Amino acid sequence: MHLRGDFLVIGSGIAGLRTAIALAATGEVIVLTKADPRESNTGHAQGGIAAAVGADDSPDLHARDTMAAGDGLCRGAAVDVLVREGPHYVRELLEWGAEFDREVDGSPALTREGAHSVRRVLHARDATGREIARLLWKRVTAHRGIRVLDDALATSLVLRDGRCIGAHFVTGRGEEGTVTAARTLLATGGAGQVYSETTNPSITTGDGIAMAATVGARLMDMEFVQFH
Repeated sequence: MHLRGDFLVIGSGIAGLRTAIALAATGEVIVLTKADPRESNTGHAQGGIAAAVGADDSPDLHARDTMAAGDGLCRGAAVDVLVREGPHYVRELLEWGAEFDREVDGSPALTREGAHSVRRVLHARDATGREIARLLWKRVTAHRGIRVLDDALATSLVLRDGRCIGAHFVTGRGEEGTVTAARTLLATGGAGQVYSETTNPSITTGDGIAMAATVGARLMDMEFVQFH
């Protein structure tokens, strides 16, 4: 089986799905996901999503809180992107129909969690990640420019002249295939399952990290693994 597209996205969490939606405006997108397409770390994220959307908040304040919580380990440029673009994308989710909890007046019900100096966390009961994933999947499956291959495990990246041009995969039925594309995004999540005890779902086995390392990609911050 050999498929061709303009873009290949490996992974079906919030990063992969949102990227697929954006890229579909400029070309054909193929999404590979190794299990049920609704199963990812995104769906296990409960608490909420932080953005400076409250009247008493600002991106600068959110940045200060984030840098303080990071204890000097945060990259300033990455934090700046997070806090300045975050409100736009949260409002986009609201416009698309995200069922976040609301106040009586209809505004988002904001909570305050660890390291935040003001209330800035939007939530959908205790299943915020699952609600965002539901919303993104609804848009992905309705888009004619996005093709999803579920139960398709990416096994290695394809290189030509030192440049990634796609990936090999194998299906749950044992069928082997290849996707070639002008651009490939690895959005495969972490490697929480390297621990014998973990709250990460069973699919977080570090496949994308291993594939990237095999072809010489530079890895960083591998010591950071989240548990609940």
